[in-house]
Amino acid sequence: MARKLSALEILLIIFIIIVLAVDILLLMLLLEKPSGASFVPECPEIPESERIDCAPGQEVTEDVCRQKYKCCWKPVPDTAIPWCFFPRNWGYEISNRIENTSTGCTARLRRLPSPSLFGYDVIDTLFTAEHQTSNRFHFKITDFNNMRYEVPHENVKLFDGNADASNLSYHLEVIHKPFGIKIMRTSNKRVLLDTSIGPLQFAQQYLQLSMRLPSANVYGLGEHVHQQYRHNMTWETWPIFTRDATPTEGMINLYGAHTFFLCLEDTSGFSFGVFLMNSNAMEVTLQPAPAVTYRTIGGILDFYVFLGNTPEQVVQEYLELVGRPFLPPYWSLGFQLSRRNYGGIDGLKNVVNRTREAEIPYDVQYSDIDYMDEKKGFTIDGVAFHGLSDFAKELHQNGLKYVIIMNPGILNNSDYQPYVNGSRKGVWILGNKGFAVGQAYPGWTVFPDFTNSDCTEWWKEQFSEFYKTLEFDGVWIVSCYFR
Repeated sequence: MARKLSALEILLIIFIIIVLAVDILLLMLLLEKPSGASFVPECPEIPESERIDCAPGQEVTEDVCRQKYKCCWKPVPDTAIPWCFFPRNWGYEISNRIENTSTGCTARLRRLPSPSLFGYDVIDTLFTAEHQTSNRFHFKITDFNNMRYEVPHENVKLFDGNADASNLSYHLEVIHKPFGIKIMRTSNKRVLLDTSIGPLQFAQQYLQLSMRLPSANVYGLGEHVHQQYRHNMTWETWPIFTRDATPTEGMINLYGAHTFFLCLEDTSGFSFGVFLMNSNAMEVTLQPAPAVTYRTIGGILDFYVFLGNTPEQVVQEYLELVGRPFLPPYWSLGFQLSRRNYGGIDGLKNVVNRTREAEIPYDVQYSDIDYMDEKKGFTIDGVAFHGLSDFAKELHQNGLKYVIIMNPGILNNSDYQPYVNGSRKGVWILGNKGFAVGQAYPGWTVFPDFTNSDCTEWWKEQFSEFYKTLEFDGVWIVSCYFR
C-alpha cells in the first residue's frame, strides 16, 4: 500500500513542476526568432531611378537600414536619391487562386515575412478589380478581416454594371509574388501602370503603393503652388492634407485635396489618369524612373484609372466619375475686391466710391467677418455697419454684386437664434458628452454636421432668413477657425 505524501513533499513536487514549466517557456522564447529576423533581403542591381525609399522622411544609418529594416543600402553622391531602399522580396503575395467575378476579379493577399516598418501590419488583405467601362478600371485593396473607413461620395456609387470584355481599351495582368498589377493599353500593348516597382505596404496607419509610368509627362496633384504644369520628376514629394495657408512657393499643401494625376504617354496624345479616393493625410513622391508613390495614413487604397486618346478625354472620364464642377456665374469671373477691417460702413463706402471714380473695372465687393455682431454668423454689427442693408442695395443699383463671409461655427448660446434652431433639429457634431464644443471666432462654438440631412435644411433656412435682412449675391464659406 502506497504511503501518503507529506505536505512538504507535495509542495516540493509542485515547485519542481513550476520550475520545469518556466524552463520550457524560457527555452521557447530563446528559440523563437523575432518577426522578420530570418528575412534575407533580395538586393539586385536596382537602378537609382527605380529605388523606392524604405525610410521616407528619415535619415538612417547603414546599420539601421540593414539590421532593423532589412532593406538594401547603397550610398550615392546625390542625397535626393534614397540610400536605404526596398528589396525585391517585400510586400504581399496571392494566397489562393484569383476568383473571376462578373465585373473583374478578386484575390486574397497575405503579407510576405518581413520586418514591420511602423507596426500593426494587416496580414490578410483583399484585392478587388472592376472593369467598369471600356476606358475606366477600378481596383482597391482592403483589410480582409476588418472594415476600414472608405470615403462616402455623392457621385461615386457602388458599381453594378458590366463592361464588354471584348471592347476594353486596357488589359490587366496580375503578378502573384510579390503581388503587383500591370495595366496595359490594348491597342499598342504599352504598360501604363506597373506596381511591381515597389512593395505594397498595408498597416493600420501606413499604406503605400508605387507605380511605374511610361512617361515623365505627369500633371496634376494638389493643392499646391506649382511653378509649372508639368511635374519635376527628380525626387519631389508633395504633401496632400488641406490646411489654411497663404499661397506661396515651396512644397506646402493648401486648401484643396486633389489626388488625381494625368500622364501624357507620348506625342500621339494618348493619356491616362490615376485617382486615389482617400481623404486621409498623404504624400506623393515623384521619381525619375518615372514612377509615383502614394503614401497615406489611413483608409484603404481605392484607385481609379482612366484611359483616353487625348488628355481632354481622360479629364472627361474623371469628371464622369466624381462629378462636374459647378458652373460659376459670369459676374464671378470679374474683378473682386476683398479685405478685412475696412473701418466700418464708412470705410467700406469710401473704398467702393474711390474704386468706381478711378474707373477700375469692378464687379464684386466683399465683406469679411468684421461686418458681424461679435463675429456671430447671420448677424450684422448695428453700430460699425449701420445701414449695411441699404448699402448692399446701392451696390446692386450700380451694377455690383455683394459677397459676405460666413463661418459654420455657431456660438453655443441659448439666446442666439441660429443655435436655438440648430439645437432643436439636433444638427451639431456629437462628442463623448453631448455636442462637441470648441473655441472659434465668436467664442465657445458648436459645429454643424453636414452629413445630417436635417443640418443641410437648417443651413439653408439660416441663409434664407438672413437674406431678408441683407441681400447678398454670394457667400464666402470658410472653415471654423480656432483661436
